[in-house]
Amino acid sequence: MGMRAFFFFFLLLIPGFLLQAQDIIYRNTGETIEATIVDISPGVIKYKKYGDQQGPVYSIAREQVEMIIYADGKITRFEKEEEQEELPEAGSQKPIIRPSPTFGWHLGFGPSSIYGDIENAKARLASTIGASFVLPTGQNNTVMFGVDILSVGCGLRDFRLFDDDDNRWEFSEASEDMGYISLLVMDRIYLNVKRNYFLEGGGYGSFLLNASFNAQAEVYNVQGTLIDEGPYSEDWTTFYKMFDLGLAAGLGGRIPLGKNGKWHITAEARIYYGLTNIFDLDNISMSGIIDYRESNIFGLLLIGVDIATRSKD
Repeated sequence: MGMRAFFFFFLLLIPGFLLQAQDIIYRNTGETIEATIVDISPGVIKYKKYGDQQGPVYSIAREQVEMIIYADGKITRFEKEEEQEELPEAGSQKPIIRPSPTFGWHLGFGPSSIYGDIENAKARLASTIGASFVLPTGQNNTVMFGVDILSVGCGLRDFRLFDDDDNRWEFSEASEDMGYISLLVMDRIYLNVKRNYFLEGGGYGSFLLNASFNAQAEVYNVQGTLIDEGPYSEDWTTFYKMFDLGLAAGLGGRIPLGKNGKWHITAEARIYYGLTNIFDLDNISMSGIIDYRESNIFGLLLIGVDIATRSKD
């Protein structure tokens, strides 16, 4: 072979060598990129397009790349970040973040009544305003301490009475109204990891603030003539005991406000069931009420806000 023929044969081999000088980027989608790798950092791979060495430098996220085959045959494979999280080093554990204590306040309304020996009792509207403190005892278990100002009692169907002068009193829109300050201690269990839903149960103790009888009254004399009418109110505080004890249970949820999860809107349905006789027999000497019993029962729909003591709950 002459020198001229060898020279032409050498020129034919040059493109083949040039083709072998490229790096191949294999993406997770199955696509390939012919490139020249410039740099590989923890999160980004930088490269130039093969055949345009004077062109711009491009970037691609490492998580989008499955492997790179270099021009010299070396292969580099990249694991997904998700897979690295799912396969931690042996013996390693994720740190457990203890839930934050929370302070909260709420308003509530619902039906209230009195059960026991009372006749013709019917439901009336109960209301409350209160505050709470929730102390975590585990990841999903907490103890809730609450204080409420309550307005409860019951309505009464229309009835009539006679006084010592045989005047007839006819009452309508009658009700027994009582005000309490109530203290609660309840075990609250959250039903999911993010602590959005909960069940709670425990007990309450209430201190009587006031009690009254209110109605619209009409007074008739013996001849049946109307002699008086209008609103009627009487203080019945002495008729009731100063303490009321019972059970309480509820079901609720909380919705975070903002990204840091410090504030939550809360909503809950709660029922109270009185166990004690609230009627004070020691202060009543009327006949026919021996062993007479009345107990509170009421439910509340509560809505409010709670605030975590740490920036993230």
